[in-house]
Amino acid sequence: MPERRFDHVAELEAAGLSGPDEATLHYLWQIVDEGVLGASRHVALGNQLILHLIEATSGSAEGLKRARMAADFIARTRGHDTPVIGNSLKLLLAGLDDIAPGEQAQALRDRLHEWDIAAAERKERLVARAVRHLGAVRGVMAFDYSSTVSAIVIGLAKAKPNLAIVVPESRAIAGGARYLEEFLPAGLKVRFVPDAAIDQALEACDAALFGVETLRADGSFLNTIGSRMIARLAPLSGVEIFGCTDLLKLDLRSYEGHRPPPAVRSYDTVLLEGLSIENLRNVDTRAPELEVVPAALTTAILTEYGPVPPSAIWDLGRKAFGVEGAGR
Repeated sequence: MPERRFDHVAELEAAGLSGPDEATLHYLWQIVDEGVLGASRHVALGNQLILHLIEATSGSAEGLKRARMAADFIARTRGHDTPVIGNSLKLLLAGLDDIAPGEQAQALRDRLHEWDIAAAERKERLVARAVRHLGAVRGVMAFDYSSTVSAIVIGLAKAKPNLAIVVPESRAIAGGARYLEEFLPAGLKVRFVPDAAIDQALEACDAALFGVETLRADGSFLNTIGSRMIARLAPLSGVEIFGCTDLLKLDLRSYEGHRPPPAVRSYDTVLLEGLSIENLRNVDTRAPELEVVPAALTTAILTEYGPVPPSAIWDLGRKAFGVEGAGR
């Protein structure tokens, strides 16, 4: 998976265009190569990349073509298992052809401003309702980085100064360290453990919080590998499981049965880098990056609408997005 951004260089060349500038490559490193973590952040970064491409070419036809190619590339790579990323870019670019080239950049700025305001309002509601719902917990486990989970934990810790916070480090994408980057400056004390210690660490928790890459209509969701293991272990320690997400991450295609298995990636960099053993070429490190956490293992989905039982996601999504013909 690392260095996928350079595949976009070849796509541009095949389309008869020069290679991307450094800013574009940096955006793609952050998004498709996950230089930063969190689907919500990748949505925002993708939006900023589109604006950069339009501004850099003064709204020319080439700039719009580059923007659409970048959006499609992100949707096919990082957005494969997280469709909200590609969907947001599609909405951002909708109808832009009908706007005069000189006015496209300002139209994008206006759209981004409205998007940012709406996203901030949804997140504020989500965090406030999640903190209220989790008010009785004494300890939480935050597995793999999510900006939404981070905000909930920080908010909960402000209300409960003695809150026990456990962060396991997953070797998949080192998401635990990203939590430390936000929790420690906020003055939180954190128990930071290897993921092999998750079973024992759960004993200090009442709840485990997961970010959500994609929410499905049946109440299941996708998150980093290791999430389902925790969800299975949690009941043995009396721990409740919560997915934390803006409802925009609901994959509307799942109403029609679109629930593909998560994409597989190579973990060569994570597992083999630095080893001097001979014949490492015979080692296969491929595994999924994400896995499905079944609705049956989930206590609730914490959303901007409040805590929602997994079984209620189906009807909530239909009402929120006007999905028709999605009867069970």
